[in-house]
Amino acid sequence: MKPSVDNKSELLRNANIVMLVFSALALIIIGQVVRIAVVKGDHYRELGKELRVKAIDIEADRGKIIGDNGELLATSMPFYDVYFDPMASSQYVKEMKEKDSRFMKREGDIFAKNIDSLSWYISKVLMPNLSPNEVKQWIISKRKQKERYLCLAKGISYNKMKQVENFPLFRMGRGKSGIIFDMKYKRVRPYGDLALRTIGYNRDNSQSIGLEAAYDSELRGEVGKRMVQFVSKTKYVPINDLTEIEPRNGNDVMTTINVQIQDVAQEALQKALEYHDADYGTAIVMEVKTGAVKAITNLKKEGDLYSEAYNYGVGLSVEPGSTFKLASVMAILESGKMSLEKEIDVNFGKAVICGREMKDSETHGHDKLTLRQSFELSSNIGISKAVVDVFGQSRAGVFQFVDYVKQFHLDKMTGIDIPGEAKPLIKTPYNLKQLWSRTSLPWMAHGYETQLTPLQMLAFYNAVANNGKMMRPRLVSGIWSHGTQVKNFPPEVLVESIAKPSTIRQARGLLEGVVINGTAKKYKTELYSFAGKTGTASLDYGGVKRGRYRASFIGYFPADDPIYSVCVMITEPKVHGYHGAEVALPVFKSIADKILSFDPKFFKVYSPDNSVTAFSNLLPSGEKGIGSDYLSVFNRLGVPVYLKGKTNDFVITDRGESEVRLLPISQPANKVPDVKGMGLKDAVYALETYGLKVEVEGYGRVAQQDIPPGADVTGQTVMIKLK
Repeated sequence: MKPSVDNKSELLRNANIVMLVFSALALIIIGQVVRIAVVKGDHYRELGKELRVKAIDIEADRGKIIGDNGELLATSMPFYDVYFDPMASSQYVKEMKEKDSRFMKREGDIFAKNIDSLSWYISKVLMPNLSPNEVKQWIISKRKQKERYLCLAKGISYNKMKQVENFPLFRMGRGKSGIIFDMKYKRVRPYGDLALRTIGYNRDNSQSIGLEAAYDSELRGEVGKRMVQFVSKTKYVPINDLTEIEPRNGNDVMTTINVQIQDVAQEALQKALEYHDADYGTAIVMEVKTGAVKAITNLKKEGDLYSEAYNYGVGLSVEPGSTFKLASVMAILESGKMSLEKEIDVNFGKAVICGREMKDSETHGHDKLTLRQSFELSSNIGISKAVVDVFGQSRAGVFQFVDYVKQFHLDKMTGIDIPGEAKPLIKTPYNLKQLWSRTSLPWMAHGYETQLTPLQMLAFYNAVANNGKMMRPRLVSGIWSHGTQVKNFPPEVLVESIAKPSTIRQARGLLEGVVINGTAKKYKTELYSFAGKTGTASLDYGGVKRGRYRASFIGYFPADDPIYSVCVMITEPKVHGYHGAEVALPVFKSIADKILSFDPKFFKVYSPDNSVTAFSNLLPSGEKGIGSDYLSVFNRLGVPVYLKGKTNDFVITDRGESEVRLLPISQPANKVPDVKGMGLKDAVYALETYGLKVEVEGYGRVAQQDIPPGADVTGQTVMIKLK
């Protein structure tokens, strides 16, 4: 049966109605899409940001940099920003009511029960500028506005954070109370600017330097992940989520740096820079047999003060001056073409060599000197003439001289384990691009037209002290994780022997002769032997201006069985002399003297007759400490010692003719003791023995205590300042 015309019309009309309805709906949907995307787009995008969930990084605890005796050279101290979500407790109550209908009756309103006591604690500990009632009203006001991220404090310590954790309400935990601790780390150096450039910086916005840069992959660890929900454009709250990934803390770097030696080197260098009003300087101390760098100090004048601004010891390549003469004489000895007793015409310190005038930096009053004497007295003319006589007679001879210099490893970097080591420059003979000329050979012979860093020169001298074996200078001995060593960096030999044994033997004799007969004899001492070479480089050599110099001394001690080698370089001393013997050698001597007084490697070596008078100037007098500690030290030194009193008494040292006396310090009961002059350990022990709490500032020995000696003990806190 076919549909009637009326039925067809009805169907068509219904279809049209449906189409119109769908079209209208489509237009409405399109309109809403346009409205949401265009008209209200920014609003909803911002709302989406506020409600979004995101994974953020959890910072790892950066590893420690540690001295050779376990001292903390750099460490990360945690500090905390404290935030409070005042809505969290209400959300917790709501969730618990859904699970337990009797919860509200049993527990009550958690927020209301705790807000008064919580406000009191916040006022007293975190917001002392607000009264408890002001804190309460502020929190309630923000809660009514449904704010979920109130900042209570920034940068509080770990101890204070633990205190805040136990506040009323907060002690219920993060999810129930709304307390939020945002932990961050601050890099601190407990010893201040000691070895600052060597320890270095880890910086996000500029280049990292030093050990912080070289061992960043070990120190930085791995970041963790935490899910957070944003409650505003920039604020978020952590989500209690089992997917949180804990960070892996960084490894610790164990260095070869000795804090005592570093302190001694820095103090000696700074005194010399100040005395001579010099521009900048560096001092490096290295262990002869291992290449372990025990100290690197670098100081530059900034205004009226000296500070660590650049690692001159590693990164500055300069003309070394007369300290290079050791390489020149060793090249002659290696060739076998001239003996040390060969006499050379030095013409009273002034001559023309290869068409250019040369002078000795110090007048010596000699017409002729042997090669040995030329080295001991640092005659530029004597050394340069000898090199020209042996190597300058042919093109092949010139190349041979440079080859010997390269044999001594002076054309290569040391490979020390921090970035920034400068490349040495040893000219290639007849290379015009390097400005080689007919005067290059004699001027290279006494330390010009070459460029080396202080560390590269020290590595060379250290090899001579080590019977020819060249060690790679190193600053790190191992990597540690949670008290276990995971990597070990043993001493590394760069060259088994830089020269023939006979050459090394004669070279060491020459360096000892400098101290016995030559430019360093003023500082010769009967207490111990040392060897080395003075250096004085003109910074205006060949120019118009005069009077700018670089003074240096490189040596080692003891001379017969070397333990430490030292390089000192001071640039542009302006007063009280400019020669290496006047400016740099006293720094070397001061460093050696003090190392001998405390380093166990030297105990009993210089007291064969157990005589106090033989080395009394190295022993402490008027020093305070615990009797048992001094007994232990003096017994190891082999020094006769007399203790008056008990071993646990606090004593003061008194130097006698035949013994060191340890005299007890009289201390009234219930009175604050006098700890000035004590080391940190002794001072803290003494003060805590009397029931006092101690706060410490600085390092070294106690210079000040804010509660005077003799004051009544009332359980107060004493601030001691160390210098």
